[in-house]
Amino acid sequence: MANEDFPFLSYAASKAMEHRVNTKCLQALLGICTGIIADEAINDKEISYIRTWLLEHESLCDQWPASAIHYKIAEIMEDGIITTEERDALMTRLQQLTGNYFAETGAAQTEGPAMPIDDDPSIYFRNMSFCFTGEFMYGTRAACERAILKLGALPVDRVTKKIDYLVIGSMVNPNWVNETYGRKIEQAMKYKEDGCELTIISERQWSDALIEACSVAHV
Repeated sequence: MANEDFPFLSYAASKAMEHRVNTKCLQALLGICTGIIADEAINDKEISYIRTWLLEHESLCDQWPASAIHYKIAEIMEDGIITTEERDALMTRLQQLTGNYFAETGAAQTEGPAMPIDDDPSIYFRNMSFCFTGEFMYGTRAACERAILKLGALPVDRVTKKIDYLVIGSMVNPNWVNETYGRKIEQAMKYKEDGCELTIISERQWSDALIEACSVAHV
């Protein structure tokens, strides 16, 4: 049977193989990061090594969590100087990322209340309002807000009945209900229970949608 007769078979097989390769590469990246931070310290040579590895696996840089690591290291190395504060911040983030592997929702696999992340949400940017809560691998809250502004979205400071999305940063505490940002999550949950069309998404979901939207808009 010729492949020309059933082109979808070869395409499906190709995509499945690509997915398996990418999954192995992502696991390798997490393994590299775990090994580097095992001594609870990270130096400039190790940061450069991770950056080089990501550049050599460029296709992964638009997939979570490689995208978050790539963005953070690029931000750190932008001025050519790596400060102690930047090393410590990256160390903490890699510890959190490798210590708490993420489920498909992006929520950390740790004990504590489950994150109320919406499954397979539709995420749009133009004329949509986003509220950010928690700590983000992508960068500061201001960096996240600048990213959506480029796509015509509106960042807001607090959860109201009128916002479209609440984005939860991936560096969440297992006992998030006791954290300040937990109030925003609880408020959003209450509004949803009252029938508000508010979508709660993880940083992973937001990051994936952001990368796709930027590629389409050439931002």
